[in-house]
Amino acid sequence: MTLSVIASNLITSYRRTHYRVGTDSNPIFLRIDQYSESLAKFLAASKQSCAVIVSAYNPYSQLASNEENLGAHEQLRNLLQHHPYPIIESLNIDPTGQWPPEESLFVPGLDLNTGWSIGQRFNQNAIVWIDNEAIPRLILLR
Repeated sequence: MTLSVIASNLITSYRRTHYRVGTDSNPIFLRIDQYSESLAKFLAASKQSCAVIVSAYNPYSQLASNEENLGAHEQLRNLLQHHPYPIIESLNIDPTGQWPPEESLFVPGLDLNTGWSIGQRFNQNAIVWIDNEAIPRLILLR
């Protein structure tokens, strides 16, 4: 097993993050390694067997300015619009408040390899991968 170069405290932060999928009045809240009935129903209704949550905020977990983060997020959205899957605005929320909320995109149907490549392209340490078991998994990219 290859060890990650990502600091253990960052990995802990990613694991405790609340991942909010959707910005409407009925979002789905996800936690790493915890089954989500709402997510399972969403995947079934959308006829998808997987999904990825990816962000372009704060590359390599180095705090960037709001303008830099918003610009990177727009670039990520533009890139994902070339894929045949819906894009759902999401928010990654640190319940301790140590990290500011990060905008992200939930992309049902996007495969793991493509999600991995996109995360690396935007200098992210990790993405969240969801397969047909509806259990979000933290995937470290470095």
